[in-house]
Amino acid sequence: MAGTLWEAGPVLADYVTNPACPLHSFRRMRVHADSDGNVVLPAHPPTTVVELGSGVGLASMAAAFLGCRVFGTDGALSSVELLKENFGRYDGEFNEGAKPKGLLLKWGDSEAVRELIERDLEGCFPDVVMASDVVYAHSAREELTKTIRELCPEGHLDGRVVVAHRWRVDPKGEEAFFKGFEDEFEVEEVPVELLPPDPYYRTRSLIDFKLPVSIFEMRRKR
Repeated sequence: MAGTLWEAGPVLADYVTNPACPLHSFRRMRVHADSDGNVVLPAHPPTTVVELGSGVGLASMAAAFLGCRVFGTDGALSSVELLKENFGRYDGEFNEGAKPKGLLLKWGDSEAVRELIERDLEGCFPDVVMASDVVYAHSAREELTKTIRELCPEGHLDGRVVVAHRWRVDPKGEEAFFKGFEDEFEVEEVPVELLPPDPYYRTRSLIDFKLPVSIFEMRRKR
């Protein structure tokens, strides 16, 4: 639904900008200290990020504020227009060359993925594919899976997939979505210590022992 900020979106944005985030693709874009205490400046060229189902674009903007080269995508034209509008509001806040773009991308459309890679990503696969609150619709999971696999294909060992997920009424089916990648991907749930500090996000359910929102990181198996 265009204009809706779903619960996992802020959690993903918080993770992207968390100084303790271990994901190299994001860590390399911030000023930090190495193991010897030396100051390390942001790396170049910038990390390339594609967000699927961007909605209002909060996580995309978080990555762009880090200096990443970001492409926020959605399958609805109304959402893409909202993305562009939101990005435009902060146009002067982004570093030169790090202004996010809003693009139309329908899940399951291999031709659209190919065009995105060839036209916008200049023939390269993204360093990070990220998404939040995209697994709730069972009817779209197969198409979403296909698009994720095409954006992070076999052999793209440096690519990472990061998905923030709000558990809903079908936790077994939702969990099966992530397990479905285990044939070709290493799938790990982000430790609770890297979630927002609010106790709500770090308290597990007494029924199924799940957190309200989980973040999963995936990478291709070697």
